Amino acid sequence: MQNKAAKLVTRAKARDHVQPILRELHWLIVKERICFNIAITVFKCLNGVGPQYLSELLNSYVPNRSLRSMNENLLVIPTTNLKLGERAFSVGGPMIWNSLESHVRKSPTMAAFKKSLKTELFKRSLNH
Repeated sequence: MQNKAAKLVTRAKARDHVQPILRELHWLIVKERICFNIAITVFKCLNGVGPQYLSELLNSYVPNRSLRSMNENLLVIPTTNLKLGERAFSVGGPMIWNSLESHVRKSPTMAAFKKSLKTELFKRSLNH
């Protein structure tokens, strides 16, 4: 659906490759768009403006001894035995959050976070 919408907006031909069109429009591919929305929700939860029932599922990573990762704003990723379990917010949210670059996780405001996040995810989608 997204590919067809991109071609419609740019008036591209049906046989044209969609990747250059998405880059031109600066649109995230669907997989990265899902990561974007989950990361926004995690950011809100960590900053006290997200839903309480989701905030309770997130735990900050606190190492037992002094490590460099102490100041990285990481989350604990619960273990799961099933691939399906990775889709749960309690697992998927921290996985996506921890995969972000440090400067993105440490963004001071929602606007700065969204901008940094979209830029990072857009760069990731170009590499695939």
